[in-house]
Parts: sequence; structure tokens; C-alpha cells
Amino acid sequence: MTNYEMASLAVAVISILISIISIFLAGRASNLNKNMFKRQGVIDLHMAWQGMNEINKDNPITPDVIRAVNALTLTAALWNHDVMEKIILYQSYWPIYQKLYEQLDSIDKPLPGVNRSGKDYLTSEIKKAYTEMNSFDLSRVSQTKL
Repeated sequence: MTNYEMASLAVAVISILISIISIFLAGRASNLNKNMFKRQGVIDLHMAWQGMNEINKDNPITPDVIRAVNALTLTAALWNHDVMEKIILYQSYWPIYQKLYEQLDSIDKPLPGVNRSGKDYLTSEIKKAYTEMNSFDLSRVSQTKL
């Protein structure tokens, strides 16, 4: 092998090594950016849930229902599209999500000022997130066999 061929081979090997290192670093940076992005939604979600009132089945207040639906919708979107870490959503919002969902689900008659019941506001996205969070909740219950 000539010196020229040896030099070309060395340059090719070095180029391959640099490419492999670049791919590794790019993948690592991408994962870090993805994780940071997932955590940024926490503040917006917190603001949506702040000051949330319970819904009285017998005397629902329409603006409270609308705010609850908006919070449920945002939470469901973050859950369903894996925009935020699901464990954060579950730990921080599952109890109130569950309570508001079930309160809205129990309202069969139209709300004051609108021609929709509480159930009508429960979209398929909200229902899907509820079902998955509920399954996640049930999977955390330990069972023993006697």
C-alpha cells in the first residue's frame, strides 16, 4: 500500500469516527431538548388549573363548567399527545381531573345559558385521557394472592 493510500485510509477512518461521534452527540442533545420541552408545559397547565372550582351538579355555574372543560381539554391534550411527562400529569392533576370529569359526567340537563349538558362537554380526547389515567391509577394498586 502506498503512502497516499495509507493517508486516504486514515482520513476515511477519522471521518467515520467523527461522524459517529456527531450522531451520538446530536441524539443526546435532541433527547435533552425533548425532555426540557415536556417540562415547560407544567406552568401553562398549572395556570389553567389555578382557582378551579368544583361543579355543583344541582346548581352548575356555566363559567365554572367552561373553565373546568378548558383545563380538562388542555390536560387531555398534553396526556394524549405525550407533550409532557405522564407521571407529572398523573401525580399533579389526576385527582382533580377525575373529580371534575365525574362531576361533569353527572350533569344530564342543559346548563344555564347554553344548550349543552355537562356530559356534552366531555370530548373523546377528554374521555381517552380519563380512561388511560384511571388505568394508570388502577395499575398502581398492589394485589396479593392468598
